[in-house]
Amino acid sequence: MITFNPNSQFFKITTTAAQFICLNVIYILSCLPIITIGIATTALYDVTLDFADHESGYLIKNYFRSFKTNFKTALKLFPFYLIPLVALTFSAFFWFSFETTLGTVIGMLAGLVSLFLFLAFLISCGLTAKYQTSTKQTLQNSLLLVMAHPMKSLGILLIPLTMFLLAFIIPGFSYFILFLGFSFSAYCGAFLLLSIFANHR
Repeated sequence: MITFNPNSQFFKITTTAAQFICLNVIYILSCLPIITIGIATTALYDVTLDFADHESGYLIKNYFRSFKTNFKTALKLFPFYLIPLVALTFSAFFWFSFETTLGTVIGMLAGLVSLFLFLAFLISCGLTAKYQTSTKQTLQNSLLLVMAHPMKSLGILLIPLTMFLLAFIIPGFSYFILFLGFSFSAYCGAFLLLSIFANHR
């Protein structure tokens, strides 16, 4: 007769995997209204930062709690990144379309600034999840932290980017993105965020 042991390592692993799968699907659904991307990403980093720090926690329950708690703060922050990101990305494609040396240079500069702002956005989501500061202070800190830790900041982006590239290369890998891509990437990126924050306490 097989006995069920809720404290077994197998049960803990399968439960955690199921939570991460549910978290990934909920995050994707939460991002469907574009305006809630910042709130959803903040909530995602909130639960993964806590999980990375303590290796425990109720991911789904805490995600919804964080989504509600950080709603106003994250909602106010998101446009400060979204509007210039859209403008710079459009500008980059616009200048690249000229296919001239000057256009290429300006396009690359616009692209680099876009990358910098996107990294700052990811850092700001972690800051909002971890600390209670004003919108102005969070914006300032996110920009300064990217400049202070460029490689770690870039690593936070490279993790999901690598997974999306693998989805194009490896048949069937897109299913991994659908079920675990965002939550697993955020969990891996959480260790880098904790490392960044640890130097500025």
